[in-house]
This record gives sequence, C-alpha cells and structure tokens, in this order.
Amino acid sequence: MSGRPRWSYVQARLQARHGDRLQEPDWRAIEAARSIEQFMERVRASSLRRFTEHVNARMSSHAVERALRDAWRRYVAELAGWVPEEWRQAVLWASLFPDLPVIDGLRASEAPTWIEPDPEFAALAKTNQTARGVRPAALLVAGLAASGTREETLAARWYAHWRTLWPRHPAAGRALREIAVAINAHVARLDGAGPHETSARYRGELATALTRLFRRHDGAPAALFCHLALVVLDLERLRGGLVHRSLFAPAAEEAA
Repeated sequence: MSGRPRWSYVQARLQARHGDRLQEPDWRAIEAARSIEQFMERVRASSLRRFTEHVNARMSSHAVERALRDAWRRYVAELAGWVPEEWRQAVLWASLFPDLPVIDGLRASEAPTWIEPDPEFAALAKTNQTARGVRPAALLVAGLAASGTREETLAARWYAHWRTLWPRHPAAGRALREIAVAINAHVARLDGAGPHETSARYRGELATALTRLFRRHDGAPAALFCHLALVVLDLERLRGGLVHRSLFAPAAEEAA
C-alpha cells in the first residue's frame, strides 16, 4: 500500500493512545464515585482527562454533552492531522458519526430546546428554517443529502459517502468494510435487545471485536478507524456517567 512508512508512524502514535485507554477495573473505580465532583476528580486522574478539559461539575447535562461533542471533534481533527493527505477527509468525516441522530431530527425540523447554545447544531437548525435541504459546510453534511440515493437511513447515507472518501487501495477498503460489518452487527443486536437488557454487554462485545481488528490491521488505515470507534464507545460511557450524576447523584458533601 502506498504511504506504508507514514502509516507505520501513525500506528506508533495510535498504539500509545490505545494503550492509554481505560481497562474495566479502571472504569469500575471511576464509576464507584457517587457525586459528579468525585467522578470528575477520578476521570481527570485518567487518560479521559483530554476529553473533559471544558467540563465542570456545575454544568447542566446539556452543557456536558456539548463539551464532549466538542472534545470528540477536536480529537478527530487531531488524528486527521497525523494521516497522509489522501486519507484526511475520510478521517474528518468520522467526526460527524455520533451526531447523526441529532442531525436526523434537525433535517425533519425537530430541533430540541438545547440546540441554540451549540454553534454547530444551531447553524444547521437555522439553515433548515430558512432554506430546507441546504446544509452548512461547517458540518460537512453535504454527503448526507437524500437526492440520488435509495439509502433509507442517515447512517447508511453517512457510510455511502464515507466510502467515496476512501483512496483506491483495495486492501484498505476490505479492512474498513470489516469494521462496518462489526458495527452493523452491534446495532442489530441492540435493536433486538429485550426491554430489560442494558447495552453494556453489547458495547463490550463490540469493543472486543474492534480491538481484534485494530491488532489485525496494524500499520494500516483501518487501525485508526478502529481506534476512533473505540473512543466513541469510551465517550458514550463517560457521557453516561457524567449525565447520570449531573441529574441524579448527590453533591460531594452529601456523598461523603
């Protein structure tokens, strides 16, 4: 594959980040915190601190989520700066994936009340009100347009456009499709889960599959996208811990 020496350099940096990810005992120690203040203190003593620089214990749940979305976008942009130019747009497109449910609602003119303070989503909501179907370049959503496609879901449109951003390297394409298969299987398991099941087990299974693919595709573009998918899972778990304690946990002095 062309650019292999550069990908070896990328892999060295990815291995360091991958090694920094929390293991299950680390998560259990953090999640034992009762108050959001205690939770934040433990998070900031871990590798998750890079995602919580702009989060504090007094934020509303919506502000917490907005800060995490911003941290995710910055992280993707950072990793996009590592890769060869031909792969940069494919990496940047990944920044949009966790936002698809919100964007889907905005495309249907269903803007939630928390949209206004978020500059990215507020721009999209305003555009929808003034010119339905036009999408601001800042959100990179031109590839999600429904015209000319038979794809039914926004996620499918996201994936279809993502494939157009892949350079023409057959081996890389095959590896990326393996990631898509693993994620689609995860989504199918979630959709078929019973009403009393939690998503924790399914996310653990997906993390195991992605870690296996990360190792299999060492030194190749697929490893970077496996890492990004694993970070999304970490941020979902972090978000759950923060938002739950923001809404329901006692203050630090009560939890002491």
